Amino acid sequence: MSDQERNRVKSLPIRRTDLDRLTPFSFSCMRCLKCCESKRIQVNPYEIARLARNLGISTTEFISGYTEGGGSFLKFDDHGKCFFLGPEGCRVHADRPLVCRLYPLGRHLNARNEEWFSEIEPDPECLGEYGNEAALEDYLDEQETEIYIQATNRYLDLLWQMMDLLEKSHECDEVDGPPSDGEHNMLENGEWLDMDAAVSNYCRRTGNSIPLDLEEKTRLHQEALHLWINQS
Repeated sequence: MSDQERNRVKSLPIRRTDLDRLTPFSFSCMRCLKCCESKRIQVNPYEIARLARNLGISTTEFISGYTEGGGSFLKFDDHGKCFFLGPEGCRVHADRPLVCRLYPLGRHLNARNEEWFSEIEPDPECLGEYGNEAALEDYLDEQETEIYIQATNRYLDLLWQMMDLLEKSHECDEVDGPPSDGEHNMLENGEWLDMDAAVSNYCRRTGNSIPLDLEEKTRLHQEALHLWINQS
């Protein structure tokens, strides 16, 4: 996405918030594809790994070719459209990130694991049909969000721990001087997002075989991050 297009991406207006899973809500997508334009789609390691597997490439290659912001956001083209948007719709729909599955909802989680949802004001050109004949949790089920929500919760917890660690390391740096090269930089340089590289390094150190199953690879990745946090 060009700087000009990026400047057009603003915080999405909220229609209502403090929704829970029992709130009456339904939404039927009419494939107008407007939700795939002028957005910032944040991704975590699990979502990156799903998309990389869909394309048949490593997470290292995916981060390099299809993300920006240090690997945290999907790239959009110079016209403000998602790189994965084709003439018929999303080319990676089966492995689309949680943000895409939730639209037009946003999910929030605080440090106490308290969850709530917001409903985004629809794009003026959105053709989606809204209703109240079902509960919000039914929409979550329809969009197959649960495995993504579980992964997001775990990675968010790890992210908070890494941010706390980084803050403490910066406080120590002010007293003891800068750290040696490579120390305390997994979060800052986005290295924590690259599941394939992290799991490969972890398995080489522990003598384990690199798993082919994505769920097992995700478990090992989270284990490796926990180890890094505890040893830092």
